[in-house]
Amino acid sequence: MDTPPQPKSPIAQPPLNDLSAVSDTSAMSSAGSTIAHDYDHGPLLSQDEYIQLTELPLSNIDPNYPKLLLIISSVVAVIIITVLSAFLLITKPLPLTIASVGLVSAMILAVVVIKLIHLKAHKITYGLFKHEMVFREGLFWVSTTALPYTRLQHVNLSQGPLERKYNLVTLKCFSAGSGLAEIDLPGLNADLAEHLRQHLLSQAAANHQLLITEAEIIDPMSSDAETDPLSIQPPQQDNHNG
Repeated sequence: MDTPPQPKSPIAQPPLNDLSAVSDTSAMSSAGSTIAHDYDHGPLLSQDEYIQLTELPLSNIDPNYPKLLLIISSVVAVIIITVLSAFLLITKPLPLTIASVGLVSAMILAVVVIKLIHLKAHKITYGLFKHEMVFREGLFWVSTTALPYTRLQHVNLSQGPLERKYNLVTLKCFSAGSGLAEIDLPGLNADLAEHLRQHLLSQAAANHQLLITEAEIIDPMSSDAETDPLSIQPPQQDNHNG
């Protein structure tokens, strides 16, 4: 009795005694593992070697910016007090003594607010380092923002009419996937701000390219799969004898 022929699998299986395919796969896996293990992460830093943000050498903004805020806040305060005084003198909703005390209190409050705005402007600092940009602001509640160049998407410069008079601009840094500016740095000299913008964009481009190179070193199989000639098989043609 004849044994019926077994159907052939559409996927050709290599013979068991042919170890060339297995050895090639093992060699490629071991090569990728060796490259991944050879990647130098650098020495492990101790806690004493951490850079303290309070010790960073940060730069101050242009001295004309606090002056500009002082002028703007003073003009706004004078307008508000003038309108309030006119309202109290014309309508006379309160006795003269109470109205006078209220005006004096408003003027004292305006002076305090103007002084705080002026001091807060002096506290704005920034610094450009090898891998990131640091921005610090705040008088009582200090906020420090560190933006790595790898996350920097684009940099924008804006200038209002009053800033234009003092040759000042505001530099805004946007990160990837964020619609709001990560860093809003006002009070920069226009020439310096343009130089900073070009430097930040060049650093961002260089760091993005470095990330791509490191990814190829860690996982070379992803890039080799696209160019490996062994993985490109010619199309098979079926021959039908009829």
